[in-house]
Amino acid sequence: MKIALVLAAVCGLASAVDLSSYQVHHKTPLGVDWKGLPIQVSRKLFSPKNVPFIEHPAGNASWLGMNFDFQYIKPVFDTFNSTEIPLITRGESHVTVISPPEFAVLATAGVTFDQINTFARQSKIQDSKVTPICLGKEDVLFEGVQKVVYQILVKAPELIKIREKIFQLYAKKGGNTALFDPQSFWPHITVGFSSSDLFLEQGIYKGSNVCYRPITLTK
Repeated sequence: MKIALVLAAVCGLASAVDLSSYQVHHKTPLGVDWKGLPIQVSRKLFSPKNVPFIEHPAGNASWLGMNFDFQYIKPVFDTFNSTEIPLITRGESHVTVISPPEFAVLATAGVTFDQINTFARQSKIQDSKVTPICLGKEDVLFEGVQKVVYQILVKAPELIKIREKIFQLYAKKGGNTALFDPQSFWPHITVGFSSSDLFLEQGIYKGSNVCYRPITLTK
């Protein structure tokens, strides 16, 4: 019994030392400590060339996305889903490239859903290079409800180029350029959330500011 307790204590200490050591030598892109050790994610998630492009028509709430294979998100979801904080998943994975509120702005200048999707297809959106930054987490009190959201933050310069092409069309059509910035973009793949997702329109930023744990890539 005593031996087991000693081993448990040593293992616990080792875990604490490992995390402390990791935080000393590795920090988030904004220079603060990670909140945990690396989470493993299959590198196949970030090569979705065989995942079909899907259109998302919904009137003025239409949106543009790059789609990913959910089977590679599911293990990450399972890691953080618990009886303490049950999580919800949409059962699919994507990066939102043009959000519904942004589409509503673009539509005021006559930029159409078909034009946006044509840009996406011509740019081969599903072939866009996407690389992981970190696993992000928001844990905030919103309208009296504690909400938790996990996502994989990514770098996606080619998706920014698509947004810039759409911006150029918007400007050409006389759109107010103060209302749409193609570079105001924090690409991420949502993993799961406790009750509902959180968005920029609710004052929530999903950039390196919410980096929670680093990512290591597996096969």
